[in-house]
Amino acid sequence: MLKIAMKLFRRSNGYWYIRFERGKEKSLRTKDRRLAERIFREIQKEALKGRLILLEKQEKISLREFIKEYLEWSSVHKAESTYKRDKWALEKFMDFVGDRPLRSISSRSIEQYRTFLLKNGRKPTSVNVEYRHLKAAFSKAQEWGYIKENPFARLKPLKEPKTPPKFLRYEEVRRVLDHLEQTDRDFRDLVLLTLETGARRIEVLRLRWEHVDFDRGCLFLHGKGDRMREVPLTSRLREVLLQRGPRKRGKVFPYEHYDTITHKWIKLMKALGMDYRFHDLRHTTASWLVMAGEPLKVVQELLGHSDIRVTQIYAHLSKDHLREALERTFSGKTQAVGPKVVELQRKS
Repeated sequence: MLKIAMKLFRRSNGYWYIRFERGKEKSLRTKDRRLAERIFREIQKEALKGRLILLEKQEKISLREFIKEYLEWSSVHKAESTYKRDKWALEKFMDFVGDRPLRSISSRSIEQYRTFLLKNGRKPTSVNVEYRHLKAAFSKAQEWGYIKENPFARLKPLKEPKTPPKFLRYEEVRRVLDHLEQTDRDFRDLVLLTLETGARRIEVLRLRWEHVDFDRGCLFLHGKGDRMREVPLTSRLREVLLQRGPRKRGKVFPYEHYDTITHKWIKLMKALGMDYRFHDLRHTTASWLVMAGEPLKVVQELLGHSDIRVTQIYAHLSKDHLREALERTFSGKTQAVGPKVVELQRKS
């Protein structure tokens, strides 16, 4: 027999109330005991009916059915790239565990899937990305009442090796820009803008002429969830954009899809014999700023990091740069002043 956690009671003001589970209360707006009891019984029946429907959902909905419903929701509420990652992660997961009742998926099933991925060459970082998408999907299943708890919530992400971010050296950037100057001016401009703003791929793709303010000397980058950040225009970037013939409206770059940028970049790397991702341009922006002595707080603001801990992955570059500065400043000089310092100390 199902029990519905609710209680009928009367306050000192004479009105009757219902207290639900988790401390929520609702006034019945009556001082009549019989009327309050009748309303209370009706609410109990409706609550019981809703609980039974919920249990029926939990018993019957399959993983395939849930994936279809979730992806419909994801396609409307998330960025296209995130939706694609959701779709890829959920379909791969179902390929492994099979189509089964959603409520039958346990933490053990997920552990087995992660072990399978690792044994087949997937890196912990890649597995964790997939894990986050699956966990978010099952959180939504819990919110919708299809499962009582999220089986992913019991598992911790895999430990990831802490490797410093890759970034292009000055001479490598020059090679990239020189090559594109001869082969693809449009893409050269895009690469330059990415480098001199630290823009994400989605921000570059969404950039429109109405987001560029030449009078104020800045542009507005729109990222995931329509988050916007303002970035100053460097003198060179301003010149590049002016040469493109700015318009009042429309896209700054003629690309419609993220994959176009990725494919162009991969082709470029093969032509130059390099091995960098397009996202490494953003790492390059941050790395160069830190090596130039800019505080991490400034780098965080320029790149739009919501958490300073993300920016701290570049902190080691600041230390290396300071060490080089000390070497340049004091190399061969302290030997000359050393004896004098010692002599002064003895006199004092």
